[in-house]
Amino acid sequence: MFLKLSADGDLAFEDRNNFRAFKLIVEGERCRFDAFRHALAGRAELPDADTAWIFEDALRRWPGVEHDAAWQQNFSAMIEKARPHGWIDEARKAIRAHIEWAAER
Repeated sequence: MFLKLSADGDLAFEDRNNFRAFKLIVEGERCRFDAFRHALAGRAELPDADTAWIFEDALRRWPGVEHDAAWQQNFSAMIEKARPHGWIDEARKAIRAHIEWAAER
């Protein structure tokens, strides 16, 4: 699964049922990092241009999955598998994702 942030700041949640991959794709230039950080406020924190901490609650409440019990259960299982690897921040209730800059592909 991944979140895709468009150059104009729209956020989409794609490949939602792929519980084996997790990333943030940004369709823009790294030089606009601060603008993208601002666009994600409340849904994710970006400590640097390579790392995102996506808030678990933002994904759980996403339209289309918020009332899907099977999806919620699979998402919980994904989090449990990620926990031993340090990809879960308990204090923030966030999941670590790498940032892929589409302009650099």
